[in-house]
Amino acid sequence: MHRVKGRLTSGQDMATLLVMKYLRLSLILAAFLFVVRCGGPRTASSVPKTGESWLATYLGDKKIGYSVSRYNKYPDGYRFDNLMQIEVVTAGKTQRIRSRSVVTTWPDLTLQSLKFKFVSQNRKLMVTGTVHGSELRLVPEGDKPRVVHLEGPVYPMAAIGQLVIGRKPAAGSTYRFTVFDATVMSVMPVEVAVQGYEKLTIDGKTYDALKLQTRMAKLEMTTWIDKNGMILAEKSPPKMRSERTSPKLAIATETGEAKFDLLKMFRIKVDTVIPNAASVRYVKVEISGIKPADFNFAGDNQVVLSKQPLVVKISVPDIPDTVMPLPVKTQKRFLRPTLSIQCDNSAIKTKAHGVLGEPKDAVKAAHELVSWVFTVLKKEPTASFPTALDVLKHMEGDCNEHAVFFAALARAVGIPTKVVVGLVYVNGAFYYHAWNEVFLDKWIPVDATFGEFPASALHMKLGEGELSEQAQILTVVGEIGIKIVEFKSD
Repeated sequence: MHRVKGRLTSGQDMATLLVMKYLRLSLILAAFLFVVRCGGPRTASSVPKTGESWLATYLGDKKIGYSVSRYNKYPDGYRFDNLMQIEVVTAGKTQRIRSRSVVTTWPDLTLQSLKFKFVSQNRKLMVTGTVHGSELRLVPEGDKPRVVHLEGPVYPMAAIGQLVIGRKPAAGSTYRFTVFDATVMSVMPVEVAVQGYEKLTIDGKTYDALKLQTRMAKLEMTTWIDKNGMILAEKSPPKMRSERTSPKLAIATETGEAKFDLLKMFRIKVDTVIPNAASVRYVKVEISGIKPADFNFAGDNQVVLSKQPLVVKISVPDIPDTVMPLPVKTQKRFLRPTLSIQCDNSAIKTKAHGVLGEPKDAVKAAHELVSWVFTVLKKEPTASFPTALDVLKHMEGDCNEHAVFFAALARAVGIPTKVVVGLVYVNGAFYYHAWNEVFLDKWIPVDATFGEFPASALHMKLGEGELSEQAQILTVVGEIGIKIVEFKSD
């Protein structure tokens, strides 16, 4: 069996790294509401001409940032402008995120164009987009244009409140939309249930607020909006909330020590201590606080043994011991480029062949790429929008940077590769994590962050895909429990 030996020398460092990756994702998702496509009749005739909302954002009881949203109505449509800034501290390191989106629409609020900018530390992402018929053409700075195919009209994320208000909604009404989320560059379904009007008091001021319950990618959010469709307050997992406030108070920075431990918040402790996690070939776990139907537990190396209680068996698959010619002829969907896995970019192709030469065997090539990425990428908690090109430039990052970079290199030489997301065991607890699967006659889990080929059985897969798919695991933060029933090591 091919195996790359070794993990990070510090489990605490790895835990911090993993926490920061998913903290970044949850904060980005909570800072924006929706980009939607309506499935029924629509009207913008009753939408006011202008609106503004300043929000203070909290994780638990700690203020971590703010956002401001504005819109203006013009004769030929609307302009929506959103600015978001957050700051967190983990392991003594400050992580700052700032994003801005500017969107224009037609008079009926359908999307016309967008500009999105994301900045954190020394990282930056800029994307522009325009709708042409049934295509949304996205142009990331420094990369090739990408096309998202649309089925029907699309609306900007910031307009969801105005769309609901414009329909004169009644309690009990439900609207189904399709979302284009600029933070993850993906289209996804959304369901908005109108709960009705209620009095909402914030900072001594009482509003007539319309309460909405929204479900997107298994992430449920509760939002209160005003008569203009602007957010008054919002709650979402994991322990995220935003509240309307004044510009001065929104921008004001809290002082003092954090009132919560990020590692404790994002870890799932277990009673069983496993001394050499990388050597575990088989594990059986009992899981509580999670709905089996909501997550992708089934896989080539992961089997659901029972649903009541939920018991999952994970085993390490055998690596083929014969030569597998490149490129692999099947699973072509997982050879294609995406916004974050730019395997068709000349710089990525050059790097892949620089590492491997002209590889002939998919098994050997995948093995060498896992070892190389593990060795050369600096393990650094990173608040970023991870793309393979960005990782190639900076050569550092957390689990998501490792996963998208490995996926791009592997696809560039013809190895079908997925990004998967779930939980990994580190020093007596499970943490949220991203790794890869490569197709070598069957799907084989590999982990370039830990340098494991194949990945140990202590990787529990919950889903697969890029950032848009990973949002679903936020629903189990603070809810899931895990008991290790048994395990076997080499």
